Amino acid sequence: MLPLKQNVPNLATMPNQPEPSKRLIRLLLLLLVPALISAAAVYYAWSAHPELEYWKTLGSNGHAYLEAHPILLVLILATLPGIGCPMSPLLIVFGIVMAPRFGLPATCAIGIAATSFCSIWTYALASGPLRVFLKTHLLKKWSIPEFSDSSALRLGIIIRITPGIPYPVQNVALGVMGMRFKTYLLASLPAQSLYTIGFIVTGGALFEGRAGLAITGVLFLIVIILVTRMLNNRSTSHVG
Repeated sequence: MLPLKQNVPNLATMPNQPEPSKRLIRLLLLLLVPALISAAAVYYAWSAHPELEYWKTLGSNGHAYLEAHPILLVLILATLPGIGCPMSPLLIVFGIVMAPRFGLPATCAIGIAATSFCSIWTYALASGPLRVFLKTHLLKKWSIPEFSDSSALRLGIIIRITPGIPYPVQNVALGVMGMRFKTYLLASLPAQSLYTIGFIVTGGALFEGRAGLAITGVLFLIVIILVTRMLNNRSTSHVG
């Protein structure tokens, strides 16, 4: 009898999987590049105008302009966080500018609508053209796993409440993994809305001189952070 031919994988033809250390370095570079660009921009701006009075005047003029054109601030909040602009400072400025004119409840509602729109358009981009581009060019050596709705929801919540992951990276990750739109909204909007309310209330209360409300806003943010970390530790322990 002829010996059975065994299917031995040819290591020469197998795709080279990057080592974990290389993937970690790539991830760190992905996070460090925007931070370095922002730091360089701040340093250049301060070197060009080191006078504190200049920045006070610029801030006052900017506040007056945004107060006269609130729709511009809404558009900024609905677009810039999706391309890497930090959301927390924008929400504080949003509360400072909008709360005196519209009141805190309406300002929070507008802020939630703007950040929700930002999450929706970044999801549409990540789950559509960007997903095709990444699968074709950058993720050719990996296969994106398929998730059930419950598993995708659990993973989405873990990504949303894990500290340190930039907002646009969260949106891209959830969109590229093929999460359904309804599941994406359930994983994203509740936690995102709580953060939005906390930062807007803090900014609006500080500008109006309402120290008690400002402290309440800060404490609200601290509670959210502590709760999300507890949930994240519990979720990761269940996963492990």
